[in-house]
Amino acid sequence: MLRYRFAARYELVCRHEVRVMDSRCRWVRSGATGVQITQIPLNRLQGVGIIEQWRSSRGRRYRVYQVHLQTTGGSIAFGEFTSDRQNREAVAERIRRLLQQPQHPPLTLVEDNRWWGFLILAVGWGLGLPLIFIGAKVLVLVFDKTAGVVSLQYSSLLRTDKKTFPWYVLKDVAVQLSRGNKGRLLARLALELQDGRMIPLRFYYSSDVRGMQALQATIRAFRDQK
Repeated sequence: MLRYRFAARYELVCRHEVRVMDSRCRWVRSGATGVQITQIPLNRLQGVGIIEQWRSSRGRRYRVYQVHLQTTGGSIAFGEFTSDRQNREAVAERIRRLLQQPQHPPLTLVEDNRWWGFLILAVGWGLGLPLIFIGAKVLVLVFDKTAGVVSLQYSSLLRTDKKTFPWYVLKDVAVQLSRGNKGRLLARLALELQDGRMIPLRFYYSSDVRGMQALQATIRAFRDQK
């Protein structure tokens, strides 16, 4: 039997506003089957829990864990099941702190395991937006409105390269399309600057066109926030 597993990218952005009714979380799941977006008012988010299941592999049984948001309308999963309980507890604790502290800064959690792993990030007092791509190198793309800069950091086992430029020179983020050898549509993200230059985030193209479009929408939404 051959089994294909389609992993996904999860994003949870929560923030307290002056008016309680405006405080909310934005949950996004991007995968091979498309993009799902759910807006959750914070007053309907009752808590966060960890679901535990037993799995077996090659005669060995083990437990896996998944974070679930408990809302008045039901339970919403954040992230896939993993055997790393400590990681799941850390994620749940960050969400609990946001719920318990009305003055808590905006919180962004991103888990992306569509490639070869996943990484969890949280935004602190600043309004940066981290996006993670796992590949031969790890790219951390940060939009920091407070500092007024956009930075790209490429890290590998051997070296780390970082590029930083002012926020105001960023015009847009584009999805560049290409065709593969067999005519398959490919895509990559690029930053468009005010002077017309295009800065590709990756030199190679990906077959995950919908995923690139979802990331483009996420960046644009953050850019347009007041």
